Amino acid sequence: MDIILALLPFFTVGLGAALISRFTGVALSFIIAPTLLYWGAKPLELVAFMLTFAVYNGFTSETQDFRLNIKHLVLFKGWRVAIPVVGSVVLAFIAPPASIAFFILCFIAELAMNMYQRLPDADRPVLSQVFTSVVIATIWCLVGVFAVAYMPETYYFILVGLAMLGLTGFAWYAAKHRDAFRGMWTQIWNFLTLFLGLFGLDSSFYARALGRNYTSKQDVMIPVITFVAAFVGIMAIFATEFIFSMPALVAAVGAAIGIRFAGMYEFSRRGTFSYAAIAVTILAVVSLFLVAPVPMGLVDMEALFR
Repeated sequence: MDIILALLPFFTVGLGAALISRFTGVALSFIIAPTLLYWGAKPLELVAFMLTFAVYNGFTSETQDFRLNIKHLVLFKGWRVAIPVVGSVVLAFIAPPASIAFFILCFIAELAMNMYQRLPDADRPVLSQVFTSVVIATIWCLVGVFAVAYMPETYYFILVGLAMLGLTGFAWYAAKHRDAFRGMWTQIWNFLTLFLGLFGLDSSFYARALGRNYTSKQDVMIPVITFVAAFVGIMAIFATEFIFSMPALVAAVGAAIGIRFAGMYEFSRRGTFSYAAIAVTILAVVSLFLVAPVPMGLVDMEALFR
């Protein structure tokens, strides 16, 4: 019962964030990250939680419009479907965490290739360019992850709040000035994974919402590129700090239920950014600054299980 009561708030914040996002267009991480800080999360706890959440929420949001079908697999078609299954079983006897990581990696790769193959030929980006973006975005995310140790715990919440305002300001400006950032649009989104690694802030939800006067075929792949980078970030934290955030999985379940039940926010086709999302972000940041939370640490789930 203690475990259920400890996990219930995380389920609730995931569900609540999904519902708020559905009606305002705000990124889920802009609700969940401040909430974790209100609860006393330390910087590394916050990042580990949000990276894990980003991966599992990515599965939910990117499969909202289609389902992976074993008959329509791309990478693991036919007999190759045995690769993730057999590989995971073998690794389970050697290193259980590696088994889970391998299976998730295979799932991510299959999901990404399914999405890529389903795009019309005219809208499909060059695969080598997508792969390059994955590598660059992952590097930026890892830079952020390893820089967290140098963040001042006492003032970390201020940096998170400023980053939220900055990312929201960028999205608003890009929607208002539809010719801005021409020639560097993809590079900007690759760079923004730095904020995912530093503060757990995932703004990739906004990429397809910003109508531009020029097209970027990679926009549809940005969320996938982002949660691939997040997955590598999780592995880096687990390998160096042996931290895995179970509450993040519970929050992701709550968010998934909210998304499946209520759907996702539909941004204006005119390319204007959601003023409701701006208002919610400002409210979250102001509340964060007023509370000025002290990083005491989240609930120790391992202790509860013991």
